[in-house]
Amino acid sequence: MLYMQIELEQEGHKRLSYDRVRSGVLEMIRKDNLQPGDRLPSERELSKRFGLNHLTIRKGLATLVDERIIDRRVGAGTFLRAVPQAGAEGTDKGFPGVRSRTLVGVLALPRPGTFVNELLGVLHQEAENRGLEMTIRTISDLGPKTDQVVGQMVRQGCFAVLLPWLMDDVSLNDLSRLIQTSPVPIILTNPMPGLEEYSFEKSGTFGRGDYLAIEMACRYFRELGYGRIAFFGPDTLYKDVLNRRVLSYTRFISRRGLEALVGLVTSEAADVDRVVKGWSKYAGELAVICCDDDYAIRLMTALHKQGLRIPQDVGVLGFNNIPLGVSIDPPLSTIQFDYGYVAGGMLDHGLARSRGASAQTVHLAREALVIRQSCGGILRAGERLSEIINRVQSVWTNEE
Repeated sequence: MLYMQIELEQEGHKRLSYDRVRSGVLEMIRKDNLQPGDRLPSERELSKRFGLNHLTIRKGLATLVDERIIDRRVGAGTFLRAVPQAGAEGTDKGFPGVRSRTLVGVLALPRPGTFVNELLGVLHQEAENRGLEMTIRTISDLGPKTDQVVGQMVRQGCFAVLLPWLMDDVSLNDLSRLIQTSPVPIILTNPMPGLEEYSFEKSGTFGRGDYLAIEMACRYFRELGYGRIAFFGPDTLYKDVLNRRVLSYTRFISRRGLEALVGLVTSEAADVDRVVKGWSKYAGELAVICCDDDYAIRLMTALHKQGLRIPQDVGVLGFNNIPLGVSIDPPLSTIQFDYGYVAGGMLDHGLARSRGASAQTVHLAREALVIRQSCGGILRAGERLSEIINRVQSVWTNEE
């Protein structure tokens, strides 16, 4: 009995030491105003600061790793992943009773195209990889009925509700009301005005991946020797993704003194035919970057109707890498959207918000070229293609 009592006292002492490390690091983060991505002192420095051995420091830091507040990178050090909010000391005080839940909710608003199915599929897989379950409910808007849907999700046991995309004409009042009245955190992709803290990306990070992806595509076509580069997409004013991609395209074109060729079309096939007819005079020197794969397939259909060959007359590059792109003729070259970045980021932030912390990412999505036949890469570059791809994809490395 005496030995058992001694062992229990020793174990209790160890736990107090680990808690001391955890509390001390949290206090240091707050006092030093550290931000996600900042590097923490080394184990040796922490050992001196707290007067504890290296093993105790390591075990104390491990608790913060488990809580997704810090990241430990072999050979690099320890970095702050999420800023703990007030109440992070001791027991979690974020959203009461959600810490141990393993069910996450997803609200799916209407959105045309295949992007939605791809993102939902990756979200489901990412949740499964983390030992989480996911429930999806479709809604028509963010009106009062959505509050009832969220309430049902909470009663099911959801620790957070994700909104993976928003409609272009979303009501900011409805969105704000939904967030403020929800018993669990609502997680957004877009940093909406006044609601930036609910986005999984920080405002300064949001959308930068889109700019870099379009710049990469423009550089790629220039490396292949195309004299003219065009942009093709939907004719709409209130689409943030489109606006970012058009801006990145025009910035690249303007800086090089090239002619901007922007074709924005309605849902009518005749509208696509009109654009293609106007561009047909550039056959042999024209490459087109499309807003997404669905619009790339529409463009390719119209090019075939006009008697233009792909890629001999016109090179085509899509965006998102949907499954249908592989089976069309010729197979569609595209940009692989970083679905995992969005899915993982939303789940990270949802888990953090459920315990009163934050896990907004400070990293960038990393899109990549998927080269098939429609862009003319193999035809124009031959053995140099891999070298060209590596060179143009360096935009991500240079940005970091």
